[in-house]
Amino acid sequence: MSGNLPPKVPHVFDDAYRGAIAAVLEEQSPNDLIGAHQFRGSERDRVAGAAFVARRLPHSPDPDRMIVCNGTQSALTMLMTGLVGRGGALAIEALSYPTMHQFAGMLGIELCAIPMDEEGILPDAYEATCRNRKLSAYYAMPTLQNPTTAIMSVSRRQTIAEISRQYGVAIIEDDIYSLLPRDVPPPLSSYAPEISWYILGTAKAMAAALKVAYIVAPSPDAARSRFWPGVRATYWMSGPINVATVSQLITTGGADAIIDAVRAETVARQAMVSQRLQGASIGALPEGLHVWLTLPPELHRDRFAASVRELGAEISTSDTYLFGEGDAPNAVRFGTGAAPNRQEFERGLNAIVDAYNR
Repeated sequence: MSGNLPPKVPHVFDDAYRGAIAAVLEEQSPNDLIGAHQFRGSERDRVAGAAFVARRLPHSPDPDRMIVCNGTQSALTMLMTGLVGRGGALAIEALSYPTMHQFAGMLGIELCAIPMDEEGILPDAYEATCRNRKLSAYYAMPTLQNPTTAIMSVSRRQTIAEISRQYGVAIIEDDIYSLLPRDVPPPLSSYAPEISWYILGTAKAMAAALKVAYIVAPSPDAARSRFWPGVRATYWMSGPINVATVSQLITTGGADAIIDAVRAETVARQAMVSQRLQGASIGALPEGLHVWLTLPPELHRDRFAASVRELGAEISTSDTYLFGEGDAPNAVRFGTGAAPNRQEFERGLNAIVDAYNR
């Protein structure tokens, strides 16, 4: 229960994926497909990627602004290296994606934690940090934020975009949780496209190890300069057959069918959470892959997590996601999709509910 992977939907995924692979191998010579590097993705894959991100952006971007990557993590390390660099500073919410600690340590980047509320980053605190520090970029997750499930309002997005523009801070937007909810605001990047690097991956909406992500650069020139063969900070290029298969799924509607099935299973599991944890303080969306459970003062998060573990399930405490100083809130996060089936999910949920009601 500690992971927030999408639930498996083999009744839809398997046939769609088999059909897409078969079509790719029938339509293209395998040796031609993998006989040369495709550093930003082939033209076909960038066109498919533009159609994929158009699910969220107001307009389908120019394919020359697209970069096809080997998952969101490789995209983040490339952008952190190129936009921030060793010795530079990156703004991040006070609670955020924990792997950013490892990336920053590996790359020699300072993380500046910004206080947040129920919508995410606080504009006044962000503006003060921009004014007092030389920030190179801001790592943003304004839609179903990890771990809090916060969703930034349109007005907040506009304000944060304007502050970033005013101080010349690039926006690195990780929108990976946005494809399952049906009604969420446009990406933050849509309010400042000229300074934004927008990332939309497949791992949280289709399958965890699909490992295809799309970056929308501010311009074609920016895409070429940041992702050219001489930039060897990490290996960002995705396997051509894997990308071609995803492109096939996008163009034939298979991706839509998979996302719909993942959404349906997620909604069913979140309904179980709502029913079993009635009265508890939970942050969640019906289509969200994780739940942020705020605990009462008498139930400390460490003891609660230990009790859940004793009952056979793993969850994460808020300390895992803490950036900056101070104490983490008395809260835990658990995922809805990692359990291989609904029965196993119910077993894990029972452990959480039993520990909560002790």
